[in-house]
Amino acid sequence: MKSFFKQNLLYILLFTGASTIFIVLLALSFSYSEATEELISDINSLHVEKDDLTTNISSFGHIEIDHEASISDLSKLASKEKDLLNFLNYLVNSKENVSSKWDSKSAESVNASLTRLFSRLRKKCKDSNIILPSDLSQVSDSSPFSSSGTGSKDSAFGFSFSAYDGFWPSFSANEARQIGVQSEIVKSLVDAITLSSDGNHSIEILSLQRENVGDIDKANIGLDLIDLSGLETILLRQVDGVESYVFRITVKIQTFSLRKLINKLRPPFLLREVSISPVEDTASSSSSSDNSFELDPFNTDPVKEEKFIPIVSKVDSKVDIVVEYIVDADRNLQDIYENLKFSSDSHSEICIQWLEKSGNKILAGKAKKFLDEDNR
Repeated sequence: MKSFFKQNLLYILLFTGASTIFIVLLALSFSYSEATEELISDINSLHVEKDDLTTNISSFGHIEIDHEASISDLSKLASKEKDLLNFLNYLVNSKENVSSKWDSKSAESVNASLTRLFSRLRKKCKDSNIILPSDLSQVSDSSPFSSSGTGSKDSAFGFSFSAYDGFWPSFSANEARQIGVQSEIVKSLVDAITLSSDGNHSIEILSLQRENVGDIDKANIGLDLIDLSGLETILLRQVDGVESYVFRITVKIQTFSLRKLINKLRPPFLLREVSISPVEDTASSSSSSDNSFELDPFNTDPVKEEKFIPIVSKVDSKVDIVVEYIVDADRNLQDIYENLKFSSDSHSEICIQWLEKSGNKILAGKAKKFLDEDNR
């Protein structure tokens, strides 16, 4: 036996070592089998989670494209907003807008200015070949000196402020201010009318109507009140932030003078409607009926030749002109600035860029200042 061990000592040692290693590995295998199963389970779970994430990411693959498209749309919107802002500034025309240049005045001062305005406008119309409505109640119909279109009471015309010629109620400061602004607008309108006539083309003002500016004015304005039914849809002030006054001028005018008048109505005046109708002429209609005749088959007298009748026998027309005077146009983008102030998840940089590109640099500056203070 000893000789067997001596002869096979190497093999016995190898067998013993291999057995020991096997037993150790077997023991380790049993000890780590549970941990291995847990790891395999975790790996399988991670694979499933990875597949879910891949599916979700693929479903949101359009976000980058949508982001680029939204930035492009914001740039286009900023460009349109800037064009709109420039257009509104052009319409307001602050350099010539009487509202922006109007100084604060007391009600008594407005009353005095309006009283002086009556006399100035009446004199200017008289000097410019402008015929004002006559107070026909003061003229007898049987008077041989009365005539249509002119009269002895031209001074009675109040240029849409007839109720306040010699009478001034107790207006509030705001209502008096608006009446004062409207009186300056009417002055500009009458100035345009006087510049549209000349010695060969007279203009007859039939009426001039305006909007009321408050409860007291509404109670006293009378026939000078404009009827806005059917006009609201064509007015620019239906756009948010736009404020305006509307006037209706009814004149007896010729085409030459009408073209001149319309060309002079530039911003802040906006021409909203022009309605032209022929002037009624009863004399011409009666004379035309007198000249008519019927053929008599038993009449031996020669047939009278028809007289030539021109196509246009009356050049004057009655014209209703509706004008809108833009007082103010405020786009009121303060909401964007407020959103930057109170929203913690707002895209501040994008909003600021939009404000700058759209021409609202003042609001953009305020937003930058607020964000700088907030980040300190």
